[in-house]
Amino acid sequence: MIDEYSLSSLTIVTPYEIKSGASIKISQGKIMDFSRSRVKDYEIGDSYILFPAIINPHDHLYGSYYPKVGNGTYICWLPWDYDLKSSPVYEERNKNTPFEIYQIGAYKNLISGVTTVHDHIPHCVNDAYIDKLPIRVLRNYTLAHEASVYDLKWGDGVDIEHKRAIENNIPFVTHIEEGFDEESLRGIDILEANKALSEYTVLIHGIGFSEADIKKVAKRKAHFIWCPGSNVYMFERTAKVKELMQAGVNISIGTDSPASGELNILDEIRFAKKVYGEMYNEELNDETIVKMITVNPAKAFRVQDRLGSLEKNKSGDLLIISGKKGNPHSSLINAGLEDISLIFLEGKPLYGDDKFESIFRDLNSEYIRIKIEGRNKLIFGDPKGLMEKVRKNVGFHKELPFLPI
Repeated sequence: MIDEYSLSSLTIVTPYEIKSGASIKISQGKIMDFSRSRVKDYEIGDSYILFPAIINPHDHLYGSYYPKVGNGTYICWLPWDYDLKSSPVYEERNKNTPFEIYQIGAYKNLISGVTTVHDHIPHCVNDAYIDKLPIRVLRNYTLAHEASVYDLKWGDGVDIEHKRAIENNIPFVTHIEEGFDEESLRGIDILEANKALSEYTVLIHGIGFSEADIKKVAKRKAHFIWCPGSNVYMFERTAKVKELMQAGVNISIGTDSPASGELNILDEIRFAKKVYGEMYNEELNDETIVKMITVNPAKAFRVQDRLGSLEKNKSGDLLIISGKKGNPHSSLINAGLEDISLIFLEGKPLYGDDKFESIFRDLNSEYIRIKIEGRNKLIFGDPKGLMEKVRKNVGFHKELPFLPI
């Protein structure tokens, strides 16, 4: 097996800078430098663009199913949750095992360029599955479901969970102000009262944030995850993201689950750009959006020493897309599933166009053949077999548009 190689003659977006006609060398799963390897070099070609693999900072993998559920507009997330759990879709979903649902969510992310996900659920639920998935699911975090009386009582309370996060130098993650009723709007005050708003805190949704809330979030250097697809679907509004940016808050974009959000991270970032334009009558910069799915979530989840950018000694988590001439950042924002050309996790190819089959073979990566959006692809594991199980479980030919196999 080859443990050192390079990918060359392509555009590299680190994402801090753009390198044209460049190379990147990987050794034992880590980035070494931007040179050609003397051991093995793969000429990719100048029609391809290399990025850090995408980080999805907010997903509910156990909610990976379709179609969407809801009869909004809702005042907070709780009545939506009632609608979800009483729906035929929920009943159908639960004919599959939890591990099958987790696999669905993992492949949904993988084929859209994601190698790292934060799954917002207690460790006692996902710990049994995450090491068996084809992608990386972040393991080190503490959490609360939400800072409100509606909280589903995940964890031991915001104060204790936040203290644990500080003690272990890991993030404390919680939904916040996912609604605009009186109780939801107390979210930031609840965190402050429990001394749980800090640089370790990762806040999700925030559609009820006031100007005072935004100032507190910025002052405490907390991080924010924006899920506009889910927000607009459930509430017909989303967070004051421009104001958060202007306050200097570190912002990332996540998908939530396809039960309420966009189909995948690629759809989510395009929707984010569209919503931002409608809200502020100006364009959200494509380079900024790329950082919201790479370096920003790496910082929020305290893994920036390993993930989020292409730098020496960082993990060889790579995404190559087929792009058009022009702005490379825009090529990623406008990419479809068919444009995802190669994905590596720690230097190992997991998914890509069949024209790169020699890379899979040389690096001893197991794969099967599938077709996505008319393109012949290679993929680690067996998502075709997974979909066959799903269809057998539910009793008909189930189609999942975020996993079109």
